[in-house]
Amino acid sequence: MTKGTMYPEIRPVVGVNRDPGTAAREEMPTPGRFLKPAAFGFYVVIALEILFMISPFALYFYSVYGPVLRFLQRSPETAWLTQFFLPHISETRSAFLNGLHWLSGPLVIAGTVLFLAGAIPIYWSKLRHRDAVTGGLYRFIRHPQYGGLSILGLGPLLLWPRFLVLISYVVMVFLYVGLARWEEECCLARFGDSYRNYQTRAGMFLPKFLSSKVPRIFPVAGSGGVLVRLGLFVFSMVAVLSFSFQLRDYSLGKICVAYSEDTVVLSPAVLSPEELLSACRTSAADRRVLVKLEAAEPGNLMVYVVPAAWYLADLPIEEIPRNAPGHGHYQPANFDRRYYKVLFARARTHPGQVPAEQILKAAYGLDPIVLARVDISAGTVGGVETPPEQVYWGDIPTPMF
Repeated sequence: MTKGTMYPEIRPVVGVNRDPGTAAREEMPTPGRFLKPAAFGFYVVIALEILFMISPFALYFYSVYGPVLRFLQRSPETAWLTQFFLPHISETRSAFLNGLHWLSGPLVIAGTVLFLAGAIPIYWSKLRHRDAVTGGLYRFIRHPQYGGLSILGLGPLLLWPRFLVLISYVVMVFLYVGLARWEEECCLARFGDSYRNYQTRAGMFLPKFLSSKVPRIFPVAGSGGVLVRLGLFVFSMVAVLSFSFQLRDYSLGKICVAYSEDTVVLSPAVLSPEELLSACRTSAADRRVLVKLEAAEPGNLMVYVVPAAWYLADLPIEEIPRNAPGHGHYQPANFDRRYYKVLFARARTHPGQVPAEQILKAAYGLDPIVLARVDISAGTVGGVETPPEQVYWGDIPTPMF
């Protein structure tokens, strides 16, 4: 039960207008007071990484967060946590995947509205020293704040779909469910049947008319013990991760990509196979590019074919102009399909050399080698450059696709 949950049968404590949850928690240890902000705060630090990336505080943020990501990259057992399971820089041929990306904004807005709709009446009532809140959302839902935060958290997850973010989101949801159960046990111990009657009228996270139709996933309060809850958490985590790996496989089948021996060629734009391979072959045939490639360390190659008009801050292609639209992410749909920037980079993979079809799954970083500017209509390379060694934010894992 979120702070301020009320129902008509319970009367405020004489002399002080408080809700039963507040009264119960004030008389016993309250780990929820610390776990609630810690649960969502931990997720925010990880999931809202993308907001820091487009802010003036990006470099300061990654001076702290970057070492954590680099530590995870050291071992093949943990490097996958820094990778992405959905496209971030790539357009796809899947309406489903494209829809997931655009759904992130509405989820953030809806979650924020639900959270505020639950929080504002509670704290307004507390500030005014009035009776407990019994109307609004609390007539139908016992925990609108937790529900709102869970919906809000889905937005960053879809926008910045790192495996580490996904795991932290699942942990956050289970923490909130556990906190809600704990708060309700406090109220049951304090108010007994009155609170049980309220539970029969208001759903936990959904209105009763909806929650009654949803199969029960979490065990009821007090049932099964710690082992059952731990088992449910492990099962849920394994199921979610398995589904996310399937999503990654599906995504890789919907982006513009081609494989050849120890090389993967891909484009963040939706190109025809002819456009993709023409840009790659034209640049690879240039002697200046060949010299750079021969001098590079051996390993799997990743070749990115990017429209010349595009700017992608997540790839070490070039210095992003300060006046670039979209804070360095500029991907106009109507671009000149003759001109491309072709980046050749060595993939960082723990197993060493891997089959071409596995490079995008195994790579956790890039070592840029050479950048060519290509005109595929004329079959010429207009310029060959040395790309930046790192992306704008330093040596951190960014999306591969």
